Amino acid sequence: MSARSSLASLAILLVSCQVLLAQELPDPYPAAKTGGLYMINYYLPPAPSSSPWWPSWSPDGKWLAFAMHGSIWKVAVDGSVAYELTYDQNYHSSPDWSPDGKWIVYTSDDDGQSINLMLLNLETGVSTPLTEGTHLNLDPVWSPDGKRIAFVSTRPSGYFNLFVMEVKDGKPGQIIQLTADHRYGKDRLYFGDYDLHIEPRWSPDGKELVFVCNRGIPLGSGALWRMPVEANGMAKARMIFKEQTLYRPRPDWSPDGRRIIYSSHLGGQFDNLFVLPAEGGEPYKLTFGEWDAFHPRWSPDGEWIAYVSNEEGLPQLRLLKTYGGKQVKVEIRDKRWKRPMGRASIRIEDEQTRQVVPARAYLRASDGKAYAPDQAFHRIGRLGEHLFHSHGSFVLEVPPGELRLEAVRGFEYFPAAQSLKIEAGKTTWATLSLRRLTDLSSKGWYSGSNHVHMNYGGNLRNTPERLLEMAAAEDLDLTVALVANKDNRILDYQYFTGRVHPLSNDQRILYFNEEYRPPFYGHVSLVNLTEHLISPFTTGYEGTAIESLYPSNTDMFRLAAKQGAIGAYVHPFGGTADPVERDLGGAKTFPVDVALGTVVYHELMTSANQAGFRVWHQALNNGFRITAVGGEDSITDLHRRSLIGQNRAYAYLGSKLTWAGWIEAIRQGRMFVTNGPLLEFAVNGQVPGEEVRLPAGGGKVTVRGAVQSIVPVEKIEVVFKGRVVATINPGEGKSVPFSREIPVSESGWLTLQVSGSHPIHPIDDSYPQATTNPVWVLMGDRPVRSAEAARYFIRWIDKLADLARAHPGWRSEAEKAHVLGQFSEARQVYERLAAEAERRD
Repeated sequence: MSARSSLASLAILLVSCQVLLAQELPDPYPAAKTGGLYMINYYLPPAPSSSPWWPSWSPDGKWLAFAMHGSIWKVAVDGSVAYELTYDQNYHSSPDWSPDGKWIVYTSDDDGQSINLMLLNLETGVSTPLTEGTHLNLDPVWSPDGKRIAFVSTRPSGYFNLFVMEVKDGKPGQIIQLTADHRYGKDRLYFGDYDLHIEPRWSPDGKELVFVCNRGIPLGSGALWRMPVEANGMAKARMIFKEQTLYRPRPDWSPDGRRIIYSSHLGGQFDNLFVLPAEGGEPYKLTFGEWDAFHPRWSPDGEWIAYVSNEEGLPQLRLLKTYGGKQVKVEIRDKRWKRPMGRASIRIEDEQTRQVVPARAYLRASDGKAYAPDQAFHRIGRLGEHLFHSHGSFVLEVPPGELRLEAVRGFEYFPAAQSLKIEAGKTTWATLSLRRLTDLSSKGWYSGSNHVHMNYGGNLRNTPERLLEMAAAEDLDLTVALVANKDNRILDYQYFTGRVHPLSNDQRILYFNEEYRPPFYGHVSLVNLTEHLISPFTTGYEGTAIESLYPSNTDMFRLAAKQGAIGAYVHPFGGTADPVERDLGGAKTFPVDVALGTVVYHELMTSANQAGFRVWHQALNNGFRITAVGGEDSITDLHRRSLIGQNRAYAYLGSKLTWAGWIEAIRQGRMFVTNGPLLEFAVNGQVPGEEVRLPAGGGKVTVRGAVQSIVPVEKIEVVFKGRVVATINPGEGKSVPFSREIPVSESGWLTLQVSGSHPIHPIDDSYPQATTNPVWVLMGDRPVRSAEAARYFIRWIDKLADLARAHPGWRSEAEKAHVLGQFSEARQVYERLAAEAERRD
């Protein structure tokens, strides 16, 4: 981590901003090359849902097939008893009933590697494969004559295309490819270069498909298209409705062939159902509410629409009368499994107090599959592990045999694990006791995440109550929930009040603030806003009225500061080798805003990347007191994403948890940042954020501290100006105290840094890692300076300016001159710092 080696040349500068070791994390669905985690969360079938999902009508209109608990089920339209139809060691979803009522085609997911099509014979109960291999095969739907199945596949090269398979007597036949790989011409924000061709649905005469495609569209997952069912059918396809969709439309053709129903947010927060003329035209809204309605399916007689609603939080089945407005909840009150099942009743408690405590729970049954209670949000973390958050007690149904379960509660408790023997038809009770490693709040240290999203277009409709429950399960004291734009809509804006949320208390604080998300400059957080959200929420969006790079991030930081807010770049320096290339979450103008004093802190720990450390160290080496904070960019309504509180900061607040204390701790640097290891650190008795003064000739300082961790760590290092100056053997213990003398011959800063080298459960990240903020060590009147660090940012700004000049979105030369003037002003700051350092050297 030498600062000198990272600054040897511009090439090294660019390489330094790579995310290291990220490949050690499981790569979900490696066959897919488009869309990343957004594609996985918004388009692919979700992790085994603990509530009903993906309805499909039986041809007689009396039953609905759906996915739940990793199996395909059915329920009578006017009933409440669900019957399990499929079961094996994979996770099943996406059912579609054949027109003759004899078959159900569905998807089978082998837990994040591949998805294949299966065919269920409803008479025998036996399923057979229709596809095999490592690709993703999705969205199966029967043709009206029951002889073909349209589906989506990533075969052969990883991009999403439409195919049709002949099926006869339950056996697959010839496959015709309808669309082919097609490039947009450049990398689109979130959606990549290659077009999507997804979500097919047959016309009633079997001659055409309606589907979703983003061909020629710069933003969003695409438009609704119609295409003849023939090889190279895209050549004759036509767009019938264009909008900024997010994988959710799931169009369905009405039985009369005249209408298409689909789901859309149309710029609002929530998805609703709309009906559109099949030839194209104006959509008409059918559902209304502060929740999502999605995945609509016409009944065979066209009188009803089955769909999914998250009005109650988790997805549930609903029926909507096509005229009259009547809605019916299809409520599952009883489940009839096709296999023996038992019950487990679990209690999680604090070992010392014997009180029930919320926690994260992992369960793996005797069949190797993960299960969750009916009302739990079944999620998958960054390590690929299935889990859910619990209030501390729950009951669920699982197969007989050994049930392995584990409870985890933040970083201050040791995990507790246990194995149970489940018997068919019986209930087994168990208690998991969590033992404390430490209690940092008793020493004045409180934990918080500065980067959490409550709702972001996922299947769950999250609420402040549920978000605080998740925080409690992770033993997180303070949560900064960021209101943000996703494409052309603003999510959770109604929760912003400019003050602490009323559900907050002495033990848990929630405050809604803002993430401002320009794709060119980089995403930033604006925290402690007290009057209003900053708008627009982005600049530089291609093909829109806000494509210009004006206003700059600097302008927005300054507007936020007028409200008393402080700002930072979030999830910075990840995704590409070049810090100033367009990429999701980059921080291109970080050095500009550091120099101009418009950023106060730096979100460091997301993705546990070393590039963030190196860039932060260059800012410190220039004497800029930028505080490192934690923030994992958790999106809590998505089923596969970072967990809340996994990259958190601990701030010294004294005897009481307060919002004002948290903001002041950020301003002063009284924090350490961690995804697991817990740190104590002092230099001559001064803690992070404070100063040690030495004579002009220098001297020695004494560093003391300790490391505590629920998982092993491999490196404990004291760092001076980016260089390791002392190492401590971590040994085998869970607590490692240390004391060292460090010679100091120049003004600088000292931090304590701890890390591992590989993922390790239950730390849901690339590897364990933590750092304190600096203790500043000053010799006489000499400030902290580094000519090399200053030149590092000069080269960065030069390339940034070149990219900005070439950007096509500027509306006027005045706009461009304004922003480039800020870049020039920042460059002059670094020139002065470099000259000052060279004179002193």
